[in-house]
Amino acid sequence: MKANTAIALIIGAISLWLLHQKAKSKLNKKILILIVNLLSCLVILIGSLTLIQDIFQINLGIDQLVFQEVKAEGVPGVPGRMAPNSAVAFILLGAAIFFLNKRFYLLAQLLNIIGFLLGFLGLLGYLYGITEFYGIGANTAMALHTSLAFIFLFISNLFVYPNRGLMSAITNEFAGGIMARRLALAVISVPPFLGWLVLQGKRARLYDSEVGIALLGVLNVLVLGIIIWWNAKTLGMIDYQACHDSLTGLPNRKMFSDLLSASLINASRRQGKVAVMFLDLDRFNKINDILGHDIGDRLLKATAQRLTSCFREYNTIARWGGDEFTILLPYISNSEYAAKLAQKILDILKPPFIIDNHYLHITCSIGIAIYPQNGQDGDTLIKNADVALYNVKRNGRNNYTFYNPTINPEDSELLILENRLHHAWDRGEILLYYQPRVNITTGKITGIEALVRWQSPELGLVSPGKFIPIAEETGLIIPLGKWILQSACQEIKDWIDRGLSGIRVAVNLSARQFQESDLVLMVSQILTDTGLNSQFLELEITETIAMQNVKLTKEKLNQLSDMGIHISMDDFGTGYSSLNYLKQFPLHSLKIDRSFVSDITFDPCDLAIASAIVALGKGLNINVVAEGVETEAQLECLRQLGCMEIQGYFFSPPLPAKDTIELLKEHQSVCG
Repeated sequence: MKANTAIALIIGAISLWLLHQKAKSKLNKKILILIVNLLSCLVILIGSLTLIQDIFQINLGIDQLVFQEVKAEGVPGVPGRMAPNSAVAFILLGAAIFFLNKRFYLLAQLLNIIGFLLGFLGLLGYLYGITEFYGIGANTAMALHTSLAFIFLFISNLFVYPNRGLMSAITNEFAGGIMARRLALAVISVPPFLGWLVLQGKRARLYDSEVGIALLGVLNVLVLGIIIWWNAKTLGMIDYQACHDSLTGLPNRKMFSDLLSASLINASRRQGKVAVMFLDLDRFNKINDILGHDIGDRLLKATAQRLTSCFREYNTIARWGGDEFTILLPYISNSEYAAKLAQKILDILKPPFIIDNHYLHITCSIGIAIYPQNGQDGDTLIKNADVALYNVKRNGRNNYTFYNPTINPEDSELLILENRLHHAWDRGEILLYYQPRVNITTGKITGIEALVRWQSPELGLVSPGKFIPIAEETGLIIPLGKWILQSACQEIKDWIDRGLSGIRVAVNLSARQFQESDLVLMVSQILTDTGLNSQFLELEITETIAMQNVKLTKEKLNQLSDMGIHISMDDFGTGYSSLNYLKQFPLHSLKIDRSFVSDITFDPCDLAIASAIVALGKGLNINVVAEGVETEAQLECLRQLGCMEIQGYFFSPPLPAKDTIELLKEHQSVCG
């Protein structure tokens, strides 16, 4: 490699590195821009002067400006001078960097591609043994390592701004971008490989050069055609799966939303109407619970097939999720057509479904919203159709109705919450957060409490204060509570297996759960299934629950305590427990309710109650935990009272599992 070639490559590499730094960082941008401009112009200058010398057969004295090279006998060319095609490549490289720095992305990337092809052609010349590919005569030959250096530099230059210009067509996550990335290697490697094969045939005198050229063209088209067809086929499957429900084959929520948006734009232009129908299968969950999910899934598929037969091809039915379907009628002149179609759906579901000798009768409820009077956008129309649907359910099910603005919005919200809550945990919408409990004296985390959160795709983050009472009222708290206990135990066991020292998790039991006759058996089974040692589980019941049936409470708590499970009484001080009964329960902790902690620093009554609970705990040898500690003043007050542990935002808010793990790791590394 000539000295000036090496120098120009180093300058080009430095300017390219600085360009990458400019793209990533906002520091000293003006200085970086100036330096990159100067260096790129220097690269262009070196290439241009070399090319001028070759074209006009003159010597400007730049070839041996830095290093002297002695002319070897019998070697043509000027000592120290780079090959003309190397000079052209340097001009392209410098110009590409300069224009990228000026944000002319398209022009810069085109220059990069030309430069890459120039270097790639030189590489093929060495692979094929064809000198014409990398230079005309020895004095113009581009060295192999020079070709490789140019290839790497031009490729690196292309990826300085991967989301701009031509590169955006390759780096995007649409089907075209995925296909371009898949085909990039084939486009670069297949034609040269086929060319090499054809060249070997020519050299073996199997055919003349014209036949070889024709053969190369046919092979390239055939092989690349097969590669493109295969990619198109697999991408088509990916696109189909992304837009369709895997069970029923119907369009999914994403595709329905896209079609609805397009239909509303079209309807707005032609001043037409659009109907959105929300359909829910009545009491479908009972079939799932009694006959199993396999029968339920097959029933959903059969239902989808029947429903599809009701529609014209320009109408759309989609599976919204679970046992819910949405229907789009993009071209209606009046609401009567939607009403007739709704009745047709009710009628078509009347004949029984026969699945594995089970005769299954199923009905549905349908809510309808019309654009533009019931909403101007897709989200509003779907929400209002949903409200109409639950008005049908409230009035007996197996019917349809149109959205009416006079429907009580509070009642509608409760109905929607109730329906969405069904099997929300199976859909991955119910999340567990954990809040640590800390020893006041040592600062050590002594346990964590599992707290439930509901992240609904339609309703957003729903407060536990809203959905827990609904779950209690409807009985959904039983399966939900079991899921919470199972999930908490499984996560703690996983954390212990991953090296975290054992820490106790507290799980609240609801009133409905505690009254279940198989509660103790259920807890025992979960511990067996998850493999969690019972010493790492703590169950919390409220004072009110404990006093509903003292005999039953004592019996169940003793059974749970005998298993090695810790028992806590939550919200202590807010109920009406008798101290005589309290001493009969196998309690390990009393939790002072947050209502007494919030004003403890200035309300003497709250201070007196908290002091009495701490004294009671000490007298009964029961640990006392203060909930809702948010300030240092509250902490100091509780410390003076002799409270043993605290829980609240002062130490940490409830955290998702990932953040809880990090907190525990950090805490264990500090506290040991």
